Amino acid sequence: MNILYIVQYWPSLFETYMFREVGWMKNRGHRTAIVSLSSAGPLGFMNESGQRVNLAEFGVEDVPVLQLESTKLSRESLLDQALSFSRHHRTELIDAHFAREPAELACDLSTSSGIPFTVRMRGGDVHSRTSPRLAEIADAAHAICPVSQFLADILTGERPLAKPPAGIPLHLEPGKLQVLPYNLPGKYLADSPVQQSEEVQVIASAGRLVPIKRFEDLIEAASGLVDEFPGLRLLIIGGGVLTKDLEEKANEAGLGHRFGVTGFKSWEEVLKLLGQVHIYVQPSELEGFCLTTVEAAFQGLPLVLSRTGIHEECVVPEVNGYLFDPADVKSLREGLKLLLRAGAARRQEMGSASIEIVGNRLSEESVMPRIEAVFRSAIDASRLIGEEPEVLRSRARTGENA
Repeated sequence: MNILYIVQYWPSLFETYMFREVGWMKNRGHRTAIVSLSSAGPLGFMNESGQRVNLAEFGVEDVPVLQLESTKLSRESLLDQALSFSRHHRTELIDAHFAREPAELACDLSTSSGIPFTVRMRGGDVHSRTSPRLAEIADAAHAICPVSQFLADILTGERPLAKPPAGIPLHLEPGKLQVLPYNLPGKYLADSPVQQSEEVQVIASAGRLVPIKRFEDLIEAASGLVDEFPGLRLLIIGGGVLTKDLEEKANEAGLGHRFGVTGFKSWEEVLKLLGQVHIYVQPSELEGFCLTTVEAAFQGLPLVLSRTGIHEECVVPEVNGYLFDPADVKSLREGLKLLLRAGAARRQEMGSASIEIVGNRLSEESVMPRIEAVFRSAIDASRLIGEEPEVLRSRARTGENA
């Protein structure tokens, strides 16, 4: 297959899953190319860990990239440049990440060339910042691919939001909705769960310190447990605008020296830290996926997670952790209490279960073939309506419309 990815930013420090996918497709013998709509990520994202992406680490340093600045181009100019690039690379499939500007360009490109396209959808595309062209995109795309079942349920109205954005719910043709989650290579699965302790229990959470993550709920829940569990510690891995506020709240709650914030860390540093804690909590109000939760499960940690994003697919209650509704501090505290009272041996068993459950569901080896199958299906569907790939490529080269 000749695959054209359309992305908002390339390379983006916090989207390493894209590098892994492009590298995986290359290793499978597929040709890949990138259209990037901007050369820099949104303010504050590119420099948070003080690192830059090493594309060679993922084997994608030689992937052809059309680097654009979409905010400085007209819609017509943007489409013309993308069409020319697509013709040159004999594109058979367009994959848009995500359902705003990349999907809008993919839709225009498909309309002009006849090349089928698929759309990945993350949290903001569904629950807060939908494209004004979402219905048009969904109608024209071969597949709409949210990164979690949680988002799929919001898209279809099966999980209603208190304030749904414009265009939600969507009415999709049967079979068009395909959940394609983020994933991690199996090599990152720990051989054994984190070693648990009866003396010290470090509870950790990770993410940007912003209100929607609801780290204050975790502080409140943990502070109510220190009398019964004097070895309890609370660590938040990350940084952001709420750092000082959370430190003050922890002090007021009586956590004192038991509480710490690491500041921004690289991906490798986060994995290392997760291997040094005992329980992982993610109290977010709203997520599309939450890859850090998967990283924690891969390290072999018992989990206490809010019902959002990928979380309900990561936890089998009482087997490897517990679920609670966002903002329900009482239920969050109860989940932590059950794990702490269970003892080190039981927590270690639950950590082993996390490796098995999440590893089976969200490893690269499990998910990537599903992504490849969706791509092949899109190309095959174009053949069923009499559009052989070579015809598509020829039409793209001449600029002939469908």
